Amino acid sequence: MNVMTSGEKAYHRIQKAILEGELPRGDFLSQRMLAELAGTSIISVREALKRLEHEHFLESVPRWGVRIPRETRESITDRYALREAIEVMVAYLLSRNIDSRNADELRLRADECDAIAVDDADAVSRFADRHRELHLFMAECTGKQLLKSELERLGLRSLLYQSARTTWAQRVDNWQRWHRSLVDEILSGDSVRAQQAMHHHVQHGLHHDLQMFEEGLFDA
Repeated sequence: MNVMTSGEKAYHRIQKAILEGELPRGDFLSQRMLAELAGTSIISVREALKRLEHEHFLESVPRWGVRIPRETRESITDRYALREAIEVMVAYLLSRNIDSRNADELRLRADECDAIAVDDADAVSRFADRHRELHLFMAECTGKQLLKSELERLGLRSLLYQSARTTWAQRVDNWQRWHRSLVDEILSGDSVRAQQAMHHHVQHGLHHDLQMFEEGLFDA
């Protein structure tokens, strides 16, 4: 059984507070306050902050400290552009080469995402986690570690959690079979179909998030 270090404990607690809106966006965060929140030392908090900054949950401003960046239309668009560049390549590579064991696991993970009910508010975090794990697993299956690490560093969990949270709040979508359909296209063996399917998948997320942003709901 792995024992969580103080730094890991601080990381997970602060990450949870960011994702669930416990901490204000745009305000500089006190390390002492974060240590009290996480129940750890300031040294452990500093370790956690470095990791959270690397994953784009936080930004560091010299001589001022760290804060949760406020989303802008440009920041949302930029992150999705990078995500699409990575994931369309992932889809292309998988369409050309994936073993049967990983293909079966990919279908299973897609079905698990689609099985989470949109009207279950308590499932937001669970869906975001499953969604993130699905996309990272796709990248892992390519055998290109850099693709996976860059996708993860993009702040994918934050992006997908926020998207799921606004979707649940508005009850605007029903994604039954969205992810299984995406996986089926990727596993079709047709690289053009695979890339187009991933393009449409990522663009749907972008258009949804921009709509939520324009309505003032993305940081709500």
